[in-house]
Amino acid sequence: MTILILGATGNLGRLTATALARAHPEVCLRLSSHREEGRAHLRESFPAAEVVDADWYDESSLTRAVANVDRILVVTPDFTTDETIVTPNLIRAIKSVGKVKQIVRLIAIPPAFTIDDLSEEQLATRCGAAQHVVAKPLLDASGLPVTYVNAACWIMFNLPWFMSEDVKSTRRLLMPSSTDAARLWVSETDLADIFAKLLTDPVEWHVGREYLVTAGRRYTFTQVAALLGDVVGEPVAYVDSDSTLRRTMGDSFSTLMAYFSHETQAYAGVPVTRVIEELLGRAPMTLREYAELHKDAFL
Repeated sequence: MTILILGATGNLGRLTATALARAHPEVCLRLSSHREEGRAHLRESFPAAEVVDADWYDESSLTRAVANVDRILVVTPDFTTDETIVTPNLIRAIKSVGKVKQIVRLIAIPPAFTIDDLSEEQLATRCGAAQHVVAKPLLDASGLPVTYVNAACWIMFNLPWFMSEDVKSTRRLLMPSSTDAARLWVSETDLADIFAKLLTDPVEWHVGREYLVTAGRRYTFTQVAALLGDVVGEPVAYVDSDSTLRRTMGDSFSTLMAYFSHETQAYAGVPVTRVIEELLGRAPMTLREYAELHKDAFL
């Protein structure tokens, strides 16, 4: 069996490659990046894998990448992906080789949410549901064998990305109140383990299905701050400020704020599911466990 991970240098792609290499050494891994630097890193990290060049916007490179592949993981990057080009390119490439038995695709779409629920400004962010509501109908209409993993929540790598620097230096969690909501979370390692399972189980178990993946508790920023305070052993205060987001996102700050203008409402009604337990046979990682695991980033 040959499994292709498109964009394998991304957080979820790299973790899935690691999970597959560890648990399924019999699988032939093919890993792609459109950057030579990324391909060099993949060759160093996964010496047993085949590393290839694939560019979302170059259909011929995608056709070469998917040739003689049985299964594919697709995780497109936020903010930079034009799904009106990327997804049709990938569909045509896969159909041209005619061998692929399963495509596992990450989406983040609240139940019953459609493109009509987004303003033009929100859709233009190309982030989260704003890109996936474009890609999913195209894949659904393609007739290809797709399995969706729907993580309509925050992935836990956002915790250190957005919050560790300020918690570490000032014991404050700085995020604008306009972006606050009681959110569900899921860890990137749980998602990677789910991808690895779906990509190695018999395809008939999962093709045509959509798995809504969430963990079991919602957190506001005030509650996240309290949790981090417990972890570091000192009080952490939530402060209404956009300074961290402005510094972290740079020129993409306004785009992210436009995304938040729908995300804070649209994701509020996403239900808690037991998909992680059902697929992996264990409880999901909690946000507290994740913070403890990455404690050094906040000390």
